Amino acid sequence: MAIPSGKTIVITGASSGIGKELRKLLTEHGNTVVNISRHPDKSDDMSYAADMSDRERVKEVFKKIGSRFGKIDILFLNAGYGLSGPVELIPDTEIEKINDANFLGAVWSTRAALPYIPRGGRIIYTGSVSGIIPMPYRTMYNATKAALIEFAMSMSMELKPLGISSSVMLVAAVETDFASRRTKFTTKDPRYAEAVNACDEFIDGKGGKNATGKLTARKAAEKIVRRAGKRRAPLRSLIATPLYYLAYPLALLCPSLVIRIVANVFMGKA
Repeated sequence: MAIPSGKTIVITGASSGIGKELRKLLTEHGNTVVNISRHPDKSDDMSYAADMSDRERVKEVFKKIGSRFGKIDILFLNAGYGLSGPVELIPDTEIEKINDANFLGAVWSTRAALPYIPRGGRIIYTGSVSGIIPMPYRTMYNATKAALIEFAMSMSMELKPLGISSSVMLVAAVETDFASRRTKFTTKDPRYAEAVNACDEFIDGKGGKNATGKLTARKAAEKIVRRAGKRRAPLRSLIATPLYYLAYPLALLCPSLVIRIVANVFMGKA
């Protein structure tokens, strides 16, 4: 499937990781690509600063973009971050923060962008396979991604009469520093410490930028753009290495089995 060209495209979180590669790829193909992120390069006139959880700022930025370019053909909602630790012990403010950034940020962005998206436009959400196959002690992150999946699928029905499509990409195993940059809460609480430490060691050891057996950020961006660019964009699509294509349907059919396997892999005998 051809990569879009000549489109006005907005990407949230395009300063690093997959978002950065999406921006590079789409710019290379002759699109007008705008970045919205918390800390963009101030000298970049195609970037706007916004914390996606700040709905008033999000509305302001999309209004500026809409006024400047007249329309938004494709919207990639990619901003987000990771959080790990036992739910019981994570501060309330951190739980609210990740929900605001990973889920509500996408809601505010969708609402703010829709007045500028014409018939034939597309919204693509960067979800995670963690919304289907959760990881231990990343419960709040998993929950925000599960909510995002349902939001994207529900929006596809609301937007159909407008001629706008909504897709969610279930991303997994990408060589970025996303996992290592997560907000991490460790604990000495004897009820959790052994399992939390085992899980953190696994993630930090196999979840880093140089980990093997993963898609590069560039490859992930290419897959996302090609899937999203199909004539009939998939409602949800897995962006991952071959192993996940086996685990994904199993998780839908036998969730208890997959949960046991995941817990054993991440936590060992803890």
